[in-house]
Amino acid sequence: MQPEITPEFTPELTTERLRLRAWGIDDLDFIVAMDMDPDVGRYLYPHGRPTIQERTVVTRQRLTSNWPKQGGMWFVEWEESGEGLGWCGLFPLDRTDLIEIGYRFITAAWGQGVATEAATQVLDYGFQQLNLDAIVAVTHAENAGSQNVLTKIGLQAHGLKFHYGLNLSYFSLGRESYLDAQLS
Repeated sequence: MQPEITPEFTPELTTERLRLRAWGIDDLDFIVAMDMDPDVGRYLYPHGRPTIQERTVVTRQRLTSNWPKQGGMWFVEWEESGEGLGWCGLFPLDRTDLIEIGYRFITAAWGQGVATEAATQVLDYGFQQLNLDAIVAVTHAENAGSQNVLTKIGLQAHGLKFHYGLNLSYFSLGRESYLDAQLS
């Protein structure tokens, strides 16, 4: 079983440009607005876009229930201004014991290396601090941008797997491979 990291104990992480802090209820409106952006949600809602009220209920539940029980969720913002950009986290992959890395950012952050920078920091935390054996990811088969980020941070593609009700592109990286790459 993986260590439990709850929002009260999710450490702040920083990069050269970003601050990653535990997400909380104060981030609700930002996250819901981001999720409802048609460009951001393009691959999120293949079975139909939820209403703002439905998305708010789901997001509020996650923000107030110490979800995830394994991993951690970070709200990502610019280090200097504190302007919100999105989130990045580690959480259980649908119907498995595996830990997934995931992220979502406002369109204004796209193409600026924000997802790669945040995901690199979270991936490192997962392997170095949580001692995870492996970290996986899934993304819509047509989401080339997300797949590019996963490849940049070192995850390897392994075809399609069925999760979240869809056949999704599946990526993974083992702890030993990660640590070996850090030594090179």
